[in-house]
Amino acid sequence: MSSFRSYRSSPIFCREKEGVKTVAGKSYKDMNLYSCIVLNLLASAMGIDPQQKDLKDKLDRIMLREFEGLSKSEIMHHIRSNHNMTERILEHLREEGLIEILHEDRSYSIVPTRKGLLHVNEFNRFYSSIYSKQIEDHYRYLGLPSWYIKNG
Repeated sequence: MSSFRSYRSSPIFCREKEGVKTVAGKSYKDMNLYSCIVLNLLASAMGIDPQQKDLKDKLDRIMLREFEGLSKSEIMHHIRSNHNMTERILEHLREEGLIEILHEDRSYSIVPTRKGLLHVNEFNRFYSSIYSKQIEDHYRYLGLPSWYIKNG
């Protein structure tokens, strides 16, 4: 039996800190939190307050607006993630019907769907309550977003 200990089991490499998995001191967010951040970013880019009470009634008019969407690199920069994780998040959101990925030549843009906007309208309070520490950590240098302040 070897006394070699896997680096993955090392307490420096991986540990739990207040419910957040950390690797060498860096916290990692789960797919739900990343999804929440991306959907709120898209709503904000469209000029929509996802917390407005009558959003469902206004959505037909809102969806008719011209919106070019955001690029993958804009989303990747905002969520501070690498290429692979950003791809996984976008694919997850697309599979759930919360975003559309529009292809144009060699680039593409991401736009929220009606279902995606209704999702953030319904679940922001829930995300803000269970992910408060992670959201505050994610936005510590940018300032908290308005959707969180209204719920937090």
